[in-house]
Amino acid sequence: MNKIENLMQLQLEISRLKGVAKDQEKQLKKDLLEIKEDLKPANIIMNGISSFTGIKLNNKDFLKEGFAYGISLLLQRFVLKTERKVEDKIYHLVDSVFERLQSFLQKHTHAEAKRKEREDI
Repeated sequence: MNKIENLMQLQLEISRLKGVAKDQEKQLKKDLLEIKEDLKPANIIMNGISSFTGIKLNNKDFLKEGFAYGISLLLQRFVLKTERKVEDKIYHLVDSVFERLQSFLQKHTHAEAKRKEREDI
């Protein structure tokens, strides 16, 4: 504010500064409560789990998010196991088809070779 010239301006400035001081006190109290809340052991553990898993959790959402994460993890593992089983079965099927085809071709190739040998003699 500019230079105070009379008593009324001084009183207005004092009341304005008291309001600013009250706002700052409220903010300080709020910040202290947040710090106190963050330093509770349960919150420290929750923050540690959140930083480890990458999932933002608070006390209200912990059970819901943790349950969802667990189900997701189980489903991913189930899908991977199922994928491996299906992959093994498909490989086995393709191998057996190629073996049968190879056996068939060898039988017919040998018969042709035997015919040529007979004709040459």
